[in-house]
Amino acid sequence: MKALKIWMILMGVFYLLNLVALWPSLWAPQLPTMYPGVELHQGTDSFQLLLDAWLIVGIQLAAIGMVLIWAGGFSATPERYLGVVWVAIVTEIVDGIWDIYSVAGGLEEPVIGYATVVIHLIWIFTALWALGRARKELEGEAATGTVAA
Repeated sequence: MKALKIWMILMGVFYLLNLVALWPSLWAPQLPTMYPGVELHQGTDSFQLLLDAWLIVGIQLAAIGMVLIWAGGFSATPERYLGVVWVAIVTEIVDGIWDIYSVAGGLEEPVIGYATVVIHLIWIFTALWALGRARKELEGEAATGTVAA
């Protein structure tokens, strides 16, 4: 369970850091670099709406992150929170699809888009690896009737 607990904490922290990065005052200057071919209408209500939408994404990621940190760092029974790991996996899949779509449509800077796809894939594959390790530990406990600390 140790690998899964570490993954939960790291992913949780990463998601909390996403909230910081997506904070409007920090995120607004990054958008023109990320979407160089898009007229963003900076300084307008439309641009503020875009920033607010990204902030909601950050808040949602932070909410998932807080549950992951709780499960991995503070819960005596992290195996009860395996569902939130799957939520994070699906979130990473959807975000990766969005990045591919944005690059393919000529909207997102390809280097940024593909770099984030790599990050999504790393989180997905490490989550699956950690879940596999946890499953083996749980199966071993069930077979022997012991509980790992």
